[in-house]
Amino acid sequence: MTQYITYKAVQGFIKAITLSTAILVGGLSIAAAEPVNVNTATQSELESIKGIGPAKAKTIIAERLDGGHFQDANDLQKRVRGIGMKSVEKMVDNGLTIEAPSSFREPNGKTQKEGSGRRGSRGQASTRHQSERAGPSRRN
Repeated sequence: MTQYITYKAVQGFIKAITLSTAILVGGLSIAAAEPVNVNTATQSELESIKGIGPAKAKTIIAERLDGGHFQDANDLQKRVRGIGMKSVEKMVDNGLTIEAPSSFREPNGKTQKEGSGRRGSRGQASTRHQSERAGPSRRN
């Protein structure tokens, strides 16, 4: 009788370990599946993406603070030294997203780069200073 109880106890223990392992592995895969937004992520969140180490995460955050939010994958690879388009594609496959927060977008759908600056639209000078330009131009 004691052998039967011991066998049942071992069998229950093995089932408990198997269930615990399944829950742990399932929880890790869910955590890894959550997307990480490059425009809002902390350094540790960026480092959780395969292909981004501590130095690359610091570089991404520094560029984001200096130049504003990244608009798309092309913008990310152009502004962050050492990241090519293939690297960006792999990072996106591993859970990195590139979405500018809606509260940071300019009205009328203009991005910060298009909406600010001395020219109203690409290639056309603003009419604000045309009276100054109407007279003879001075070159130094």
